[in-house]
Amino acid sequence: MNKKKEEEIKIEEEEFKEIEEMEGSVLAEKFQKLKKELKKCQSEKTEYLAGWQRAKADFINARKEEEKTRKDFLKFAEAGILKEILDFMDSFEAMMDNQELWSRIDKNWQNGIKNIYNQLTKILKEHNVSAVDALGKPFNPREQESVESVEVSDENKDQTVIEEVSRGYKLHDLILRPAKVKVGVLK
Repeated sequence: MNKKKEEEIKIEEEEFKEIEEMEGSVLAEKFQKLKKELKKCQSEKTEYLAGWQRAKADFINARKEEEKTRKDFLKFAEAGILKEILDFMDSFEAMMDNQELWSRIDKNWQNGIKNIYNQLTKILKEHNVSAVDALGKPFNPREQESVESVEVSDENKDQTVIEEVSRGYKLHDLILRPAKVKVGVLK
């Protein structure tokens, strides 16, 4: 019986080893499978994270672009009304420059007109409207409109603004109205 028991134990040990080997290979397979799944999950995580970071950066950039567009819109939205004020200012300047007409106007009216003119000038300055300085400068078609060419004999006055017929204005860097000028042309 001892021998029989020993054989049974030996068989059980062998079977146990076989089962252990089988379980070991199954465990090894499972381990490898889990390792692959982990790698895949990590890869997907990295991909999702990169996509999320790109989307977040795109959103931030879009928000900045929208803010810049909004600021530019607000900056130049008033251009239309400011152009109309400029036309009004031209009328005041024409009246004040006409000495014959200006001298016939009552002094109180003159003071009232000057006050209105000064208020309009102040409004334009507060809204960043400035005159285009053209006289004596080289002709710049972006800021000036040539209404006449004047022959000049001096080389230094060639393509230079000789006379300003109508003042030009700009809002920040935007030309509201180009200056109308006479440009010197060398004979």
